[in-house]
Amino acid sequence: MNKKSNSIVPKETRRNFIKEKILGGLFFAAGIPLLSFGNIFKSENATSLMFPIAPANKKMNWDEIREQFVIQKGKHYFNSASYGPSPRVVIDHVCETLRYLESEVHTGHELTASIHDKVSTFLNTSPDEIAITRNATEGMNIIARSLPLKAGDEILLSSHEHIGGSAPWIALQKDIGVVIKLIDLDLTGKDNFQIIKDHITERTKVVSFSHITCTTGMCLPAKKIVAYCRKKGIYSCVDGAQALGMISIDLEDINPDFYTCSGHKWLFGPKGTGILFINKRVIEKCSPVFVGAYSDSKFDLVSLTLEYKITAQREEYGTRNIPIMAGLGSAIDFISTIGIENIEARGKELAKYFRTGLSQHPKIEILTPEDSNFSASMITIRIKNKDNSVIRNQISRENDIHVRLIHENDINGLRISFAIFNSIQEVDSLIHVLKTKASE
Repeated sequence: MNKKSNSIVPKETRRNFIKEKILGGLFFAAGIPLLSFGNIFKSENATSLMFPIAPANKKMNWDEIREQFVIQKGKHYFNSASYGPSPRVVIDHVCETLRYLESEVHTGHELTASIHDKVSTFLNTSPDEIAITRNATEGMNIIARSLPLKAGDEILLSSHEHIGGSAPWIALQKDIGVVIKLIDLDLTGKDNFQIIKDHITERTKVVSFSHITCTTGMCLPAKKIVAYCRKKGIYSCVDGAQALGMISIDLEDINPDFYTCSGHKWLFGPKGTGILFINKRVIEKCSPVFVGAYSDSKFDLVSLTLEYKITAQREEYGTRNIPIMAGLGSAIDFISTIGIENIEARGKELAKYFRTGLSQHPKIEILTPEDSNFSASMITIRIKNKDNSVIRNQISRENDIHVRLIHENDINGLRISFAIFNSIQEVDSLIHVLKTKASE
């Protein structure tokens, strides 16, 4: 398929961004080719699309990186933990892939192998352990419905789980009678491993927890919790919706049974993309929730034969939205070009700057752990004796500042996400506005 189609977007944007603006051409002197219509299905492009990772602590031009996003001028967006904007390179890639596949009247399924390779490299795991989903919620539903659980089995959850990470287990309780044990966490972050350990009983079959909580941005000791679960023969399920793209994730090192995450938050991928990791040691113990084309290793209707693939990709049944899956791969390229360590450091830098700016205000309570071992690029605050939902609406309407109200667990707080497109000047403005509102 070498037929070319007229592009609806110029490639100058992505070329200048990657080769000149962000890294000054350091990693692209060899002229690594980008996706084009003429080579979209050639297998050799699977590796040519893998951008080298920038070294940690490299000086970055954050102003130029911001220019790669199409956020409206004057909008101060601090809510990537809910919904991250995609950069131009991702938007362009999705549009170009869609136009090409429609012009060829082709599903594009051949592209999925390179996308799995890219995801697995980014997360340091095997492609066979990766499935592309619609979001972290779909992944958690697959986990809950595929495990061999029965009435009376205990599921350990914290009171800081997102609805997408908890509702699948509550639904399972309603349907088959598993028992959910809800635990409160230590908001300093220090005692959470011990709290989880102390609540495990001989009936505990699953521990499902957030790598980084959606409520306060608190980081849990995922590797330590997972190791203890493995020692006790308990399934470990990690909700990584807030971790993917915010911090470096090494699934070989963490070694959970399951890890589910969304592509549309800190990774800045297309909406409707997610990633599900299923550890090879547990996949044969699980039954797929839905099946269809691409779920099978062997199928014959006449003999009623159906054998499942022994890979996570059996969850990718039927025709899929290949352009947004390709966009997910492009988002990983974007993140890797900048360097996930650099992104993590930048988020922590902005969060620390924000914390310092508010820490002495008597009417503002900071709920996120101060210890950098238990926090990253999100901070949740609460303005005392105020309805924080009203403040959230006021600063959105009056200042075009967008944060997320945290109503979960009756917190009544404001969550601020610090992404790579946010600037120190924006943070200064946010500090000023919040201090003013707190003093009114």
